Amino acid sequence: MTHDAHIERMDAWLAAHRADYHAVLQPGVSDADLDAFEAKFSLKLPEAFRALYRWRNGQPNSSFDSLQDSRMFSALEDIADTKEMLDDMIGSDFEDPSTWRRGWVPFLSNGGGSHLCVDIDAEGGGEPGQLIAFWKADEDRPVEHASVEAWLADLVASMEAGTIEFD
Repeated sequence: MTHDAHIERMDAWLAAHRADYHAVLQPGVSDADLDAFEAKFSLKLPEAFRALYRWRNGQPNSSFDSLQDSRMFSALEDIADTKEMLDDMIGSDFEDPSTWRRGWVPFLSNGGGSHLCVDIDAEGGGEPGQLIAFWKADEDRPVEHASVEAWLADLVASMEAGTIEFD
């Protein structure tokens, strides 16, 4: 199944089962917005990530409901701000290079400084495009999903099975 089919199923499930959350999701961004983000950070986003953000540009900062597992769906401009701040901490606040890497794109946030990130180039090992957990207060950076595509498939499966957890 393609990422577009997963996004369509997620959209339908959210509309049917979490209508209030679905209603606050922001309209998607343009390819030009995504291209500008890529240019700003000198990286190439996975196509499934681009498709996700063409569908919806996360949730507004006024919404504190989680999409999944106490994590909110960040808007592209918030991702850019967070990424810029964390990138700037490399070499000063983050002396250990494994604390934060420039190839990480934080797209889900717990609101407390921890994020689920797309690991664009897998500089620290693993496969490019994997999703890693950045825990602000923990040195561990576990791989949670093999890709955005795999995360979308797992997310939709948990929604449709009724096993998804969110606040």
